[in-house]
Amino acid sequence: MFNAIGIIGLGLIGGSLGLAIKHNKLSKVVIGFDTNKENLNDALKLELIDIGANSYKSFSICDFVIVSVPPSQTAKVILDLFDVLRENTIIIDVASVKEPIIADIKSSIPKGISYIPTHPIAGTENFGPKSAFRQLFDDKYFIITPINEITFAEKKVEEFAKKINMKVKYMDAKRHDEVFAYVSHLPHIIAYNLVNLIWNKKENDEAYSFVGGGFKDFTRIAKSNEKMWSDIFFLNKKNILSAINDYIENLLVLKTIIENNDKEKLLETLKNIRLFKEHLDG
Repeated sequence: MFNAIGIIGLGLIGGSLGLAIKHNKLSKVVIGFDTNKENLNDALKLELIDIGANSYKSFSICDFVIVSVPPSQTAKVILDLFDVLRENTIIIDVASVKEPIIADIKSSIPKGISYIPTHPIAGTENFGPKSAFRQLFDDKYFIITPINEITFAEKKVEEFAKKINMKVKYMDAKRHDEVFAYVSHLPHIIAYNLVNLIWNKKENDEAYSFVGGGFKDFTRIAKSNEKMWSDIFFLNKKNILSAINDYIENLLVLKTIIENNDKEKLLETLKNIRLFKEHLDG
């Protein structure tokens, strides 16, 4: 499918992409780069990539480049890559915030290079190349947020996503950031905050003693990479603050129902929530 694929950022997503690319034989060679030399060495040892690069110049031979770095660094990395990539190269990023990154890049895209913003909806609470696994993307959604009209390059990226067993959806970047503020970013804030609540009560050892499966399941994502998530929270600040305000408003409604001892209303509310959750789960 490609002669040479480059991956910048060899954590969970970048490393797993390397494995999926190699397993599905989508490129003759996979070149990787990471500013963390330990990550780069691990990626080579784990055979997530074929060649470790010392600089972006190594990507001049690539016809497809994936940028999988913390969101706050994404635009700068792409802008730097524009100086070394050859004509007809496709470059994608996999950040979970799209609009501000596109805004920083849009006016600087060189003629002959295709930049396609994407977001593979896949991940775990683990991070780093040692957490990478090939099946991470199986049957997950791969969002493409085109800057302009859909062209051959977008279709090529769509084909790539399908070959690593992902389901492709196209979205407007603004709408993407609004939606994921609620379905991804807010849940992480809630999980972090709930763990923080228990931590602030750590003088009461019983709070730790009785942490069970429900709490652990609900807060699993609070073990996620804090660098990446702090980037996301600030980059998507406006939408996340709106989601937080809506969450607080809904929480206060539930609080009022309980304060008023309105058992019928509570049962009705919880039942409706349960039914909607069952609908979401199919």
